[in-house]
Amino acid sequence: MNQNGPVILIEDDADDQFLFEQVFTKLNYPNQVRYFPDGQEALEYLLSTTELPFLILSDINMPA
Repeated sequence: MNQNGPVILIEDDADDQFLFEQVFTKLNYPNQVRYFPDGQEALEYLLSTTELPFLILSDINMPA
């Protein structure tokens, strides 16, 4: 596990992204957060980088 890697957040709702950002800021979370609007874009990113994420959070209620 790469504890210094970014958090990957897959979320299509801007309000929910804002909420996550507020939480990470309030917790003074040091890791970078990368936002993706859908799983396909996140997967393409993960396959194209050597960077290992610390955590991946995904909305499970997104349109197909």
